[in-house]
Amino acid sequence: MLNKFLKAGRLTVIAASLASLGACNKLYEPVPYTAYSEGDVANTVYKKLAANSNYSVFVSALVRTGISAELDVANAKFTVFAPDNTAMATAGITSTTVAALPLSTLTSVINYHVIPAENIAAAQIPDAFPNAEKKSKLDIATTAFVPSIPTTAIPIKMSIFPSRRGTAAWANNIPVAAADIMTGSNGVVHRVGAVVAPPSRVLLDTIARDPDFAYLVAAVVRADSGLATNASPSLQYALAQPFANLTVFAPTNAAFQTLIYGLVYQQAFAASGGNATFADAQASAAVAAGPAFLSTNNVTTTLVRGIVVYHVLGQRAFSVNFGSTAANYPTLLNGAIANHPGLAISSTLSSGLGVGLSVKGVGNATAATAAAASGTNPLVDRIAVNGNFFKINQVLLPQ
Repeated sequence: MLNKFLKAGRLTVIAASLASLGACNKLYEPVPYTAYSEGDVANTVYKKLAANSNYSVFVSALVRTGISAELDVANAKFTVFAPDNTAMATAGITSTTVAALPLSTLTSVINYHVIPAENIAAAQIPDAFPNAEKKSKLDIATTAFVPSIPTTAIPIKMSIFPSRRGTAAWANNIPVAAADIMTGSNGVVHRVGAVVAPPSRVLLDTIARDPDFAYLVAAVVRADSGLATNASPSLQYALAQPFANLTVFAPTNAAFQTLIYGLVYQQAFAASGGNATFADAQASAAVAAGPAFLSTNNVTTTLVRGIVVYHVLGQRAFSVNFGSTAANYPTLLNGAIANHPGLAISSTLSSGLGVGLSVKGVGNATAATAAAASGTNPLVDRIAVNGNFFKINQVLLPQ
């Protein structure tokens, strides 16, 4: 039924709390770098942090987890994104909390703020798109996210993504409030405006847990019809891979219902010679069918797959990585249609935070907008182990 309106033939073969965060992503002025000789035990990044009372909560976490000893190794290299006491308090972490949190939880959070084996000063933070992927100290177990992947003795490091636009920088979507604030014999410290919380679930699991994405989940399942879901090119497989880096624009149930109603109404209205009552009844029935409508013969698997892959970028991007003026970015659809213009995306920042995002498909009259993560969290990014996603209010149409 929808196929006539979306011309499926052209789509063939398509593959915690930030409530009060006021961190300012200023035009940072890096502190002049002081060169220390390797092996200078008096000037390690740990000793630099421990000497500054503004980082006492973070330091107490370093000590309790034992990470302090690692950061005190003079001939090692580290890049540390350090939240000061204010940023830690915003996340609900105080000295009392540090002592009370389960050690495994605290260790995971703190390890995610440290990039081992690299000394990344402000000028070395990449400003190219897509983001540079850096491995943090945080180990993750693949089986915690994807049961079908066998246990491996090789630890997998959770990635963190430092990025820069001009003289503003971020760790993931969290502003670097002051870069190069401490330089030691074994690394550099950047002050971040908030705790950089590590994600705990993959995209597929995170999206499936939100009932407002029931249509999207049904579309992904339909798109995989006839495919083994534990191998490529299954979309479920891709969205469940902890090693992937994807960006998903996730339409809500209401967005799918609006599209289905409008397209079915148009077809029924034309077929009935302009009978509005009949058209409304047909369109309402299609919506009443719920997500199961996407599993019927009214839409083909090829069509659904084409639409779904148009909502996915093949790299991880946060709202802060897009400019204020819309620019086009390729999607997974470009794997089948190389010259497709992709999606036009722009973002809105406030004090360095991504509080708005617009994305427009070629076939959409207006741009879709991303919703805030929650009523208490104004940021539009929703971060997963294997990517980032945005909750949007329209289904994006590739033509």
